[in-house]
Amino acid sequence: MDGRVRRWWPVFAVAAGARGLYWALVTPHWRPASDAVQYWGLGYALSNGDGFSMVFPQLEMHPTAFRPPLYPALLAPGSVLFDDALWPHRLLNLVIGSAVAVLAGVLAARIGGRRAGIAAGLVVALYPPLIANDTVTLTEPLALLLLLGAVLAADERRWALSGAACGLLLLTRPNGYLVVAILALWLWRAVGWRRGLGLVGVAAVVVVPWLVRNQVQVGTWRLTTSDGFTIAAVYNTPAQEADNFVDPVFSPAYSDLDHRFAQFDEAGWNARLTDESIEALKHNKRYVGTVAWRNARGFFELDPSLNRYPERVDGRRWSFRQAVLPLFFVVTVAGIVGLARHRRDPRVVVIALLTAQFVALSLLLVAPPRLRAPFDLAMAIGAGLAIAWANESWRARATS
Repeated sequence: MDGRVRRWWPVFAVAAGARGLYWALVTPHWRPASDAVQYWGLGYALSNGDGFSMVFPQLEMHPTAFRPPLYPALLAPGSVLFDDALWPHRLLNLVIGSAVAVLAGVLAARIGGRRAGIAAGLVVALYPPLIANDTVTLTEPLALLLLLGAVLAADERRWALSGAACGLLLLTRPNGYLVVAILALWLWRAVGWRRGLGLVGVAAVVVVPWLVRNQVQVGTWRLTTSDGFTIAAVYNTPAQEADNFVDPVFSPAYSDLDHRFAQFDEAGWNARLTDESIEALKHNKRYVGTVAWRNARGFFELDPSLNRYPERVDGRRWSFRQAVLPLFFVVTVAGIVGLARHRRDPRVVVIALLTAQFVALSLLLVAPPRLRAPFDLAMAIGAGLAIAWANESWRARATS
């Protein structure tokens, strides 16, 4: 086995072991709900030959674009082999999350050296907010894996591979479109505009078949039909009146027949909710600031009580997350220090830009802790860099 591969097996093993223990001890009886049950259901529908279909938000099975396709496609083989069992899907995310720890270590090693890489890989492997995403049927681990793959490929100037990873990322987390622009600009400045545009072109080639399918079966060229749902839940008139998230499917505020019938045309429903929300915001532009501040308080754990409901829905045990919450502040501070010390490294600049765009989207829309994964990953990488710097400083003092 290649020495470079052997070097990272311990990190993978630690990550897999930590996730296995979390699964066995913290969430052994987890059952999917909300987003997780939809991803599981889409994978099950694919395995049954129903295509990319689900009942939500209508009354019967129908072709949908409410969720991106890649993750359900990865769940489908487990459903083919083991029917409705959950453990194959949880195991898949465990493996993906463990691979994320390895790729994070590789990226940190390129920035700060071998010790920094091992330290960063172990921080990612053992960091509870990241572990919590890795044994449930949610897309965060896959999105992080593809994000790191795209960055590492771009760092090696492998523009086609980076573009392919970006395209797959858009089929996993559609709001990652700025990732394509940031990495293309990086390549443009480093090796010329042709390769930067090449990355964009490859990403487009990966995404276009899904767009064509959506136009044919759902009636939209959009990647998903869930944007209107999210925007309305946060900014439409009922949400502003309640000063809280208001579900456009289940809330009585949307019980009129006009809205209910609109749900039977996903593309039109998506457009309608978007237009209504924009119109509502025109009459109360300051509400954007209200949402951003509330989301920031939860996102950065300034008011952890805001996270109680989303954590329960996402399958996290509240008592455990509160017990390990101090680690969030420790890793975040260490991460900022570590990244700041390497701020002139172009890879750190790219990490900062990618993280900032995900943070901005969360603050403007919804910010449950699981969507903080790109930020948590960046801080864990930075913490590894800080640990390596502290170790080198200690060794230098010890030998002087």
